[in-house]
Amino acid sequence: MKFKKSMIQGSVAILSGAVLVSGCGSSSEGSQPTASVPAASTAPAATATAQATKGPPVTLKLAVSETWPGVSYDNASIKYIEEKTNTKLEITTTTEDKLNIMLASGERPDIVQFGKDATEWKYSKSGLLLPINDYFDKAPNLKAYGADGIWDAMKHEDGKIYAIPIKGSTIDNIPLYRKDWLDKLNLKVPTTVEEFIAVAEAISNNDPDGNGKKDTYALSGFNTGNNGFDLASWDHVFGAHGVLPNFWIEQDGKIVNGSVANGALDALKVLNRLYKNKAIDLEFVTDNSARFKDKIIKGVIGAPVYRTFVLDPNNLNNYYTPMKQHNPNAEFVEGGILKGPGKSIGYRTLTKRGWLKTAVLKDSKNVDAAVRLLDYLASDEGNRFVNYGEKGKHYTEENGLVKRTITDEQMKVEGVTQLRLAYNSLFDHTSKRFQDVRKFAESISYTSPVEGIFIEDNTKEGELGAYASTQYTKMITNEGPIDDMFNEFVKEWNKRGGQELTKAYDDAYQKKAAK
Repeated sequence: MKFKKSMIQGSVAILSGAVLVSGCGSSSEGSQPTASVPAASTAPAATATAQATKGPPVTLKLAVSETWPGVSYDNASIKYIEEKTNTKLEITTTTEDKLNIMLASGERPDIVQFGKDATEWKYSKSGLLLPINDYFDKAPNLKAYGADGIWDAMKHEDGKIYAIPIKGSTIDNIPLYRKDWLDKLNLKVPTTVEEFIAVAEAISNNDPDGNGKKDTYALSGFNTGNNGFDLASWDHVFGAHGVLPNFWIEQDGKIVNGSVANGALDALKVLNRLYKNKAIDLEFVTDNSARFKDKIIKGVIGAPVYRTFVLDPNNLNNYYTPMKQHNPNAEFVEGGILKGPGKSIGYRTLTKRGWLKTAVLKDSKNVDAAVRLLDYLASDEGNRFVNYGEKGKHYTEENGLVKRTITDEQMKVEGVTQLRLAYNSLFDHTSKRFQDVRKFAESISYTSPVEGIFIEDNTKEGELGAYASTQYTKMITNEGPIDDMFNEFVKEWNKRGGQELTKAYDDAYQKKAAK
């Protein structure tokens, strides 16, 4: 439903400069799913929630990002949440561009959602957002929601927290190897760069699927569109050389970008060798993510850095079952951090700042009710309901594992998983195997040292990432030596704004470290 418009004096003046920024840039990790954590907090229900049964329901207006496209918020799940929090929720869906226009026009919801770090920064600087941590004494569940480091990543220089991120996996992509192929080729999961090269070349050229054709490769990847090839697909090679391209890392106490850091050239030389030896799928430059997934499932790619989902026999996100349907003997096994010539680092984590954030507007007339709603949704009870619905109605549980009893379509109709405001993704419906893999993935992860650091102007970051992707692709596929190509790339990367951006991040990092 639409909000009733009311002009608030001065709103356009407040927003016209700092906030009305429909094209704001985001951080280097702003588009990634969020990082995360163990299951939801075990804190007791908030006092504010317990008192919610007194008095008439409080109407809250929400401008949220759409979870299920085309689905109405007038459903049983919303009514259940309303009863639990003594609220009446008037919900509309919006994009960030529309949200900027809405706020500038004077439409004032109580709770808003947005994705970009830059949007959060501009809204907070303009005084639009409520400092959530000022209300933690009324909301113990919400306070515990970020006790694992989330709030540290969300805290601004003024010590305030203005937004609540969605939480999911800390790390989704890890090194994977086709175990059945390794067994056939009498190979083991590699632990060093040299072992990886041997495995990659054998998988690619020794016919592991036994069909007599040259149609398998160790590595491939996909093109993300404007940002070019997703270099994270080959992070086992990069990480073994102490770098992660298009990711901020620390070397010798300084913040540097992994695309131009020491070790990047040596990693590129390994990949260039693998390309020449036909261990890399030639279509990696043009494939999209769906086609790459299809190649993983159908048995074309055997040693990528890829989704942990393919290791879940319960078929999270439709990976494992299609793979087995194509080849019943197919099985992936996880690998660790490869030892390289220098100091190896792990696999890039997802940002704790999240791909989607929820905030309360400071001028809301219903702050207590808004905080009460968010505190309930952050609680064990509320978060479990949003993940799975009602026990016995939407799911059953046995030995700690959840089994859904309704279809995805029924979930949409009933609104289960739809209202993701203070939301922590749960994985109780996945297999024990997958849950063990998630723990393993966290043990080999690498969190950027600039996690949670705001840079006022990071608009060049996306352009630099796309440029690095393009030049890396050229170097990997080059027929001759690439030393001069890399040196020219570094000079140009710095000239295009990389040097200034690196200094800005390092200055902010050193300032934070000194506190």
